[in-house]
Amino acid sequence: MRKRSARGTISRESVADAALAIADRAGFDAVTMRATAAEVGATPMALYAYFSGKNALYAGMRERVFLVHVFAACVPGGTWQSTIEGIARGLYEVMRKHPNWAPVMAHHRGPASSGLSYIEESLGLMVKDGFGFDDAINAYLCVVSFAVGSALSEHVVMGADDGSAKFLSHLKELPVHAEGRYGNLASLAARLDGFPWDGAFDFGIRSLLKGIEAHVQLGESQSKDGRPRAS
Repeated sequence: MRKRSARGTISRESVADAALAIADRAGFDAVTMRATAAEVGATPMALYAYFSGKNALYAGMRERVFLVHVFAACVPGGTWQSTIEGIARGLYEVMRKHPNWAPVMAHHRGPASSGLSYIEESLGLMVKDGFGFDDAINAYLCVVSFAVGSALSEHVVMGADDGSAKFLSHLKELPVHAEGRYGNLASLAARLDGFPWDGAFDFGIRSLLKGIEAHVQLGESQSKDGRPRAS
């Protein structure tokens, strides 16, 4: 049993961090008020001074994830490219390193308040650079979706990390080494073990940002009412 924390040594932040540690270790379903109280060495009733209940705790966990792990790398005053790339990289790394936090990040009723300033700044910079407002929103959502989707693809579709060995063994069972057939898949099977997954993300995020830039430079950005912007 954990030693009981001294009065005044726990905080809203430490409680949220403890709940995240439980999710990391045992999965999202293991996070309860009682388990979190045990993690910080307090009574369950003590936690109600910081969170009104389980849903409030989940919301606090989500804010903590975004504040500490997602938006921490964003530097105010950059370009729209650097701002949304920073957000995307933060999301990607969180989803890769802490897959058990995915339900935490999905438990919300709107954007995390800790990131509102970065979202506001990125949209403003894009509009200033010639985006229609709707296109600025679409560009932001597209980059965020790419980051989350990339991490999920590695874990679920491609079986990154400890799952890569299983994916590799299944691929090697296929007739990819038959002479004159499936040469590209044979090369993939040979390279998949230890494949640099983050390199694929780097390639994708650079390509995506360049495509968004080209879209605006070609004068294809749409105004808020959906009509092409005047050149």
